[in-house]
Amino acid sequence: MKNINEMYFREDYRWWDSGGDNTNALLRCFINPIRFAYFKRVVDGEVRPRRCPRKILDVGSGGGFLAEEFARIEFNVTGIEPSGRAVLAARKHAAEGDLRITYLEGYGEALPFKGDSFDFVACCDVLEHVDDVAQVLREVFRVLRDGGVFFYDTINRTLFSKLVVIKVAQDWSCTAWEEPHTHDWRKFIKPAELTAAMQRCGLVNQEARGISSDAGLLSGLVNVRRRAKGRISRYEMGAGLRLHESDDMSASYMGYAIKERRDGRGGV
Repeated sequence: MKNINEMYFREDYRWWDSGGDNTNALLRCFINPIRFAYFKRVVDGEVRPRRCPRKILDVGSGGGFLAEEFARIEFNVTGIEPSGRAVLAARKHAAEGDLRITYLEGYGEALPFKGDSFDFVACCDVLEHVDDVAQVLREVFRVLRDGGVFFYDTINRTLFSKLVVIKVAQDWSCTAWEEPHTHDWRKFIKPAELTAAMQRCGLVNQEARGISSDAGLLSGLVNVRRRAKGRISRYEMGAGLRLHESDDMSASYMGYAIKERRDGRGGV
């Protein structure tokens, strides 16, 4: 994650501000709950009946949005994040919530852990920012135990994502809510590309699901335009988008893969 956006390193980047117009309102309040609910469903349905241990690494943990959710369901959580300021913010918020999470500063391309150290690895809002996706996946494979589960979430490289995530969200001043250059469309990853990259290093994809809006394109554009004019907050904009898990992966998608076991048996 050596090319992670500069904004994450700034002192004024407020991960946990509760105001409705906080930069992270959409991610923290509307996207993170959807993907965590999906990951938890996978854990409950696939892992718990087999009594798998619950030690997870959150790669690119940021301010700790996903890490805290796993800690609340009694996972042993470690987060690694290149931004020292984000690590400090995550540690502070976890302490305030009496959550035991280990946060370290580091990069996904060179995880500072021994092989076979974790039962789960999560990597969300990360793969679309890195220069070497394959190297991150190799590191995920290395630190996962045989049969371990890899949770991911990233952005699809489609014309629709270019319109919504690049043009509407960050390029057009009349609608933008993200900072310029938050995302680079060229780094977005098609599901087939990610599946193939995981397969090459021994991570076998099991499922992928989309996150989409019920608002409709025109209604959504009206909503974000109202936010740009200051008529509603980012939180109200997010609520109006009515995001949910779906079969539509044209914008973003999430899923899980399993590390192939060296004994040839199935995962988890």
